[in-house]
Amino acid sequence: MRVILILSFVLISCGETINSEGVLERWPSGVIKKERTHLSIDTFKVNHYHEDFKLYMTGNAFYLEGKEVKHGTWKSFYPDGRMWSLSNWNLGVEDGEYKTWHTNGNLNISGFYSNGVRTGKWTFYNTDGEVVKEYDSTPLN
Repeated sequence: MRVILILSFVLISCGETINSEGVLERWPSGVIKKERTHLSIDTFKVNHYHEDFKLYMTGNAFYLEGKEVKHGTWKSFYPDGRMWSLSNWNLGVEDGEYKTWHTNGNLNISGFYSNGVRTGKWTFYNTDGEVVKEYDSTPLN
């Protein structure tokens, strides 16, 4: 009976790795650190958690050449649940709107990526929401 129980545990553990689904990592306390949920044929939702099991980061991904590749909108959160960042990805490359927020909820950085390269106007704000710096980061070709 003990051998069957151990074998079952090993098979279940291997199944999580092979399927790349379910709980993938835990904090030393046992709380889930990273998990994946299957969404469609090749896409899954990835959630990362703070040690207190509050959501830290979430977004969709898929596997490309054996590596987890972000795709679509990804969001990160402070431990108190407020938004920390928003970024957009296309096949593992930042592409689209990018924003971060200060701990008080005010916008910190606002910009745009085009195929992994900063482009257009980037704006930086202080904690009071006042613009402290702006520049055009469009590459000169």
